[in-house]
Amino acid sequence: MKRLMSASILMLGLSAFPVHASEYDKPGFVTEVEDGRLWVFKDGSEEYKAFKQHGEPVKQFTSIGTGPGGMTVKAADQSVLDGYHAAMAAKN
Repeated sequence: MKRLMSASILMLGLSAFPVHASEYDKPGFVTEVEDGRLWVFKDGSEEYKAFKQHGEPVKQFTSIGTGPGGMTVKAADQSVLDGYHAAMAAKN
């Protein structure tokens, strides 16, 4: 019984740290949903690493209601925001 409880606690602990796999990712872009807003970053970028480590960047570009399901889309750079929107349009 103690082993079963230990295994359950371990699994709950592991689920607190999900592996990144967003349904909103597009080729060349990674996304995170935070507070109902879609953050977009270039795949492998320093901005994405900083976001994961420190949270929202100081400099932000926002496009209200233009994301999947009408979500607000945010990025640390306007060119990333524009590129993500172009990738979304290409898929439709």
